[in-house]
Amino acid sequence: MATGTANTAVPTDGNYKPVNGLLVSPGTGLTMPQGGKDILTDPITGNQYAPTVAQVTQGMPSILQKAATVSTGSVATLAKAFASNVTAGNSIVVVAACGNGTAMTVADTLGNLYTSAINAPNSTTFETQIFFSVGPTGSSSGIPAGANTITVTNAGTAASIGVEIYEVNGLITQVQAQPDQTSISTGTGTTASTPNIAASVSNSLAFAGVAIGTGVVTAFAAGTGLTYDSGTQQPATPAGLFQFASLSGYLGSTNALAPSATWTTSRAWSMAVAIFKPVSIGVQGTVQIGGYNYTRVTSAATTLVKTGPGVLHAVIVNTPTSTGTLELDDAITNTTPIIGKMLFPAACPPLTAIYDVAFTTGLSATVAIATIDATIVWK
Repeated sequence: MATGTANTAVPTDGNYKPVNGLLVSPGTGLTMPQGGKDILTDPITGNQYAPTVAQVTQGMPSILQKAATVSTGSVATLAKAFASNVTAGNSIVVVAACGNGTAMTVADTLGNLYTSAINAPNSTTFETQIFFSVGPTGSSSGIPAGANTITVTNAGTAASIGVEIYEVNGLITQVQAQPDQTSISTGTGTTASTPNIAASVSNSLAFAGVAIGTGVVTAFAAGTGLTYDSGTQQPATPAGLFQFASLSGYLGSTNALAPSATWTTSRAWSMAVAIFKPVSIGVQGTVQIGGYNYTRVTSAATTLVKTGPGVLHAVIVNTPTSTGTLELDDAITNTTPIIGKMLFPAACPPLTAIYDVAFTTGLSATVAIATIDATIVWK
């Protein structure tokens, strides 16, 4: 695809004009998503165009299923299966915690490749980590379908592990630069929190993991904007990790999220947050600059505007005249079929009539009174 240099803002242009990031047809009301408000020039052809983008998702981004588990003590790996088969084309997010500070790895029975989105170790004692997968190695079209078991491997010494697995749709797949945003923090107390974080686009999903060391807590609660998904995940015999919680949240806007969780009894903690943006695929297309022509009529006569098929976009009546008429015909002379006919009352102000209709034979405009001044916009 050719690249270009931005030069001017998109003007009102034929069928479409820019309104709040959309190209809107003034005649039909149809909209076309607009990727930017700049006009680009193709250096090969010299054509100007407005870059467009279409939002393509498998419905609103959402969590289709989730499952959580925790080890009973010191282990090298921890596995958890989805209750139902996963659907081809979706993505998987894994939120995990481990009782040492060494980064974990993830694999599954469908051969998907997992990437670490963010890792938050609390010294060498314990950590929280978030992973995601968009399919096998070399694939960006989503995971394959089937029964799937996720296995988290502890890369350090044997320790307790907790994990929550998610199948999500309308997310991650075919999107570059994931995760969108991340945030981490560690500390000691009754509240875990990270710096504020905001999605770069609306309809994103946030995932967070909280690992708790040195003892268990009670009355765990997620902060505003997040849901406590995992329930109480507490190893029967803790080894570094005493408790684990996984949280998620739908971000319908780009407003800042303040990730947090609270509990009773001061404990050491680690928190990691990652935001994933929805699928957004560029669609090749152009909006031509100067895509419409105009013909001004100022005499009481029939004016042949165009021969052959075309589109009548609009009629701008600059100077209406009392009892005057302006007839528009799908013909090369003043005859039928008539596209439209205007009769101007006394004291009529200037006006614009949007047609956006196609004609086949030609376009002619007939003025009945010479003092009428009108502009025919067509192509």
